[in-house]
Amino acid sequence: MRLPRRAGLAWLLGPLLAGLRAAGAIKLTVTVPGNEKKCFGEQAAKQELLVCEIEAHGNKKVSMRVTSPQATVFSDHDREKIKTAFTTTEAGAHWMCIQNEDSEPTDVTITIAVGAEAKDYSQIAKKEHLEDTAVLLRKIEENLKNYHKNVLYIRKREERMRKTNDSTAFRVICFCVFNVALMIAVGGWQMLYFKRFFRSKKII
Repeated sequence: MRLPRRAGLAWLLGPLLAGLRAAGAIKLTVTVPGNEKKCFGEQAAKQELLVCEIEAHGNKKVSMRVTSPQATVFSDHDREKIKTAFTTTEAGAHWMCIQNEDSEPTDVTITIAVGAEAKDYSQIAKKEHLEDTAVLLRKIEENLKNYHKNVLYIRKREERMRKTNDSTAFRVICFCVFNVALMIAVGGWQMLYFKRFFRSKKII
């Protein structure tokens, strides 16, 4: 059976997009115990779109706070549904924390989307008059760019950690050499001291 050109391309690119999507979006329902907090993190590159959304079940209200590696990015309190979208200013782990102010456990549906998965491509398709295949290719392109940014970020972190390890190892070696030299110097001084002491007492 021969597939149409558009359907065939979508069929070929679908698994690739699915694989990239798995790392770019999270949606799950969790139970937050009464008067407790749960946090969920997601790695994001610099200048990457991040969307965080929560919805409490049973007409209950919760609070949400989103933090970057250095500061609090967003916070809102006592709402049944909270959503925020922003472009990251630094690379690293971004945490979304849910606080249940009620004494009873609350089920909360969480959605975290990063990069291409955070964009509304239906609106982009309408605005730019794109076909389904073009939208699919746009998604793949965005995901690959974000993947490349994350690889560069991980490489920088690895280089920074390697420099830290090398610096620590050098300091440890210097400290060990200093200890050995100090022990030799103290041992030599003790030998000279006792030798003079025994000579002064005419023992040797």
